[in-house]
Amino acid sequence: MSLVVLRVLRLSIILVTASLSMAPTPARAQGGDVTLFLGTAYPLDRERFTLRPSTPSIPGADVTVTGDPALRAGGGLVVGGAAAVELGVLGIEGRLDTMTLTFDLSGARYELRGNAPPFQGLTAAVTIGDGELDSNRIKIFSINARLRTPGLVSLVASGGFSYLPDVAFEGTVPIAVQAFGIPVSSDRTRLRLAVSRGDSTHRYGINGGAGLRIGGPHLAVIGEVRAFYFKDYELRFDAGNAPAIASDLLQQIPAITFDPIIVNANAGLVLRF
Repeated sequence: MSLVVLRVLRLSIILVTASLSMAPTPARAQGGDVTLFLGTAYPLDRERFTLRPSTPSIPGADVTVTGDPALRAGGGLVVGGAAAVELGVLGIEGRLDTMTLTFDLSGARYELRGNAPPFQGLTAAVTIGDGELDSNRIKIFSINARLRTPGLVSLVASGGFSYLPDVAFEGTVPIAVQAFGIPVSSDRTRLRLAVSRGDSTHRYGINGGAGLRIGGPHLAVIGEVRAFYFKDYELRFDAGNAPAIASDLLQQIPAITFDPIIVNANAGLVLRF
C-alpha cells in the first residue's frame, strides 16, 4: 500500500510539472484563489508496533511479562489552508496542512524477581496500563505546481515538495508498582514519544493530491484527497516522572520506526480573486 501511494505521488508531480513545462507562459498572473479546508488524516502505517523486547533484560533480576505491549497509529482532525496564483489553467500553490495523529498504547504487567545484587531477594511488579498518546499539532508546509481544468465543475490536481517539523506524541498512562505484593505507587504518568536525534534530515518529503471543485468565478467548494510521504522516523520513549523501575523498563524498548505516509480527505471553501 505504501509503495502504491508513493508511485501515485510521483506520477502526480510528474504530470503537473510536465504540464507547466509544455504550456505557454503568459505575461502576468491571471488570478488566484485562497482555500480553507477541514478533513481527516489517515496514517497508512497503522500496523501494530509490538514493543520489543516485550520481556526486557534488567541486570540482577529475572523478568516475566503478561500481555503484549504495543502501539497502533490512528488519525485525527485536519485544518489547513492554501493560496495559489494561476497562469491560465496552471498555477503555483503554497499550502499549510495541520493535523493530529494518535498512538493507542496497550500495556502489560512485568514481574521482577531479584537474583543478584542490588535486587537480591526482591519481588516486584510493574503494571503499565492502556493509554493514548496524542501528537502535537503537526504542521506540514508545501509548495506545489497545480493544474485546474476550466468550467463550473473542474478537476484540480497538484503536487510538490513538503516540509515536516519535529513530531512528538504525549499522553498519560496508569503505572502501578508493587514490592513484595504491597502497592508502592499507583499514578498516571506522562509519557513522551519523541523523534530520535539524527532524524532531522527526514523532515523533507513530497505530496500529491486531486479533487473536484464546484462553483462560480468568485466562490466554490472543493473536495480532495491528498497524500504525504516522508522518510522513516525513529521514536523513543521518555517518562520524566515515572518510578525508577518503570523508567528502566521503558529504556529497554528500542526505537520505534514510524513511516509517516499520511492520506488526508478534505473538504473546503474556495475564494477566487
